[in-house]
Amino acid sequence: MPGRDEKTPIKNSGRTEGVWQIQSQSRYARAMNSSGYAAVTFDIGGTLLYSDPTPAEIYATHLSRLGRAVRPDEVGPVFASAWAEMQGRTAPGRDRYSSVAGGERAWWGEFVREVLDRLDHEAPWETLLDDLYRAFAEDSVWRTYPHAIQTLDGLTDRGLELAVISNWDRRLPEILGGLDLMKYFKVVTVSAIAGIEKPAPGIFSRTLDELGVAPHETLHVGDSPLEDYTGAESAGLGATLIDRRNLFAGQPYRRVASLAEVLELVG
Repeated sequence: MPGRDEKTPIKNSGRTEGVWQIQSQSRYARAMNSSGYAAVTFDIGGTLLYSDPTPAEIYATHLSRLGRAVRPDEVGPVFASAWAEMQGRTAPGRDRYSSVAGGERAWWGEFVREVLDRLDHEAPWETLLDDLYRAFAEDSVWRTYPHAIQTLDGLTDRGLELAVISNWDRRLPEILGGLDLMKYFKVVTVSAIAGIEKPAPGIFSRTLDELGVAPHETLHVGDSPLEDYTGAESAGLGATLIDRRNLFAGQPYRRVASLAEVLELVG
């Protein structure tokens, strides 16, 4: 990340706790466009970034190193079912990591044990957790989706303020920095740091407070109908669902098939 981009945690002052604000010498002046939007906020996982290798491939590699060999196609369904189980243990909008004594690593420890139990695998969970926690912290396993950089550049050129609103743990800012993405965002709101998750309206409102824009001036882009679309709309933002595989055809969402279409929406 260029040295001129300085990452500064906002002081714990109630509404702004857990928000990273980026001070950049190359900031554009705020401007409204023909769509009426002054800002665009983005989800991260499944919207701007994906992992390559896949989570199933990464888990299979480390599991096989620590015990019997497993294939990604064995791990994939187990990973998905364990994820759904862990997601269901906290109410939507509540920070999942603070729901477990010990915080983020403890939550991931429970997830790893859930995967091991479902696979009936003998890998030592603490060693596996350490290996996986390091693996997913590496920016080298994360990739930007097609048109992500062009879209961020195009929005910046149009003078829009950009922000991240993500249900993620506190490793996210370093991952974004390693991918040279922090320079695009004035504000990065990470649920684990903020202590609140999408779809709760509060995570959106505190981000807009830091951006200095009103909800009706802001478009949120994400891949989850509940967390991103419903969450943004409940906070008064415009919402767009990125639906690359046409999973939600015929449902009442404004959808785009690629990030390039976001530029068309803002005009």
